[in-house]
Amino acid sequence: MAVINSSSIDMANNLTTSFINLTLSDNSTFDIDDSLVRSGSNLTKLSDQDGDQSEFSYSTLVTIAIAACLSILTLLTAVGNLFVIVAIRTDRNLRSAQNNLVFSLAVADLMVSLCVMPFAVIAEVHGEWRLGALWCDIYTSADVLSCTASILHLLAIALDRYWAVTNIDYIQRRSPTRILLILAAVWGVAVIVSLAPILGWKDEAFDDRIRDKHCMVSQDMGYQIFATCATFYGPVILILLLYWKIYQVMCRFMSISVYG
Repeated sequence: MAVINSSSIDMANNLTTSFINLTLSDNSTFDIDDSLVRSGSNLTKLSDQDGDQSEFSYSTLVTIAIAACLSILTLLTAVGNLFVIVAIRTDRNLRSAQNNLVFSLAVADLMVSLCVMPFAVIAEVHGEWRLGALWCDIYTSADVLSCTASILHLLAIALDRYWAVTNIDYIQRRSPTRILLILAAVWGVAVIVSLAPILGWKDEAFDDRIRDKHCMVSQDMGYQIFATCATFYGPVILILLLYWKIYQVMCRFMSISVYG
């Protein structure tokens, strides 16, 4: 019995030792697995950071490229119209009554490049409007004023050409005073359309858009109809009609000169 008991004890001790060794080996395996998981997570974090940095670098480069292109376009617009203004003012052969329309048109386009396009570049680069309500009013008013004046100048030039083609005496009667009256009408309409929102013709969501960092021309339905008809659809239709009439007159002159 004593031998059996000692053997049993030895077997029990051996089993206990084996179990402890297995437990330790399992724990080491678990530690290795945990270290592998931690290493994998660290690698994932590093790859995510690298991806974020590359995406940030890409977006930064795109923003810089867009800002550079828009800035160059703004500069070219300003320089081109400035050349027209200087040429008309310095060359005596260009100082005619009809060229006053071209001169005023160049001034309107110069205003676009100096007073409108820089604000548009800033808003485009930042992706939002950061200059507040006051500068939004200034920006939108300058935009509407200069663009409306530019379009109406094209209408005035077309009207001047139509009168010159259809009325022989018009060229002799084309005086600087008459051209100045046309220019006064052009700029007067442009001022009225541009100042209407500042004088109260705004939609109710204007302040909400400013808080959301968006700057837009008044979205009031009545103002939109009035502005688009006065500054785009109306002038475009009249310009097309006037040039169609000029084309018909020129075709009639050509047929008379050819066939007698």
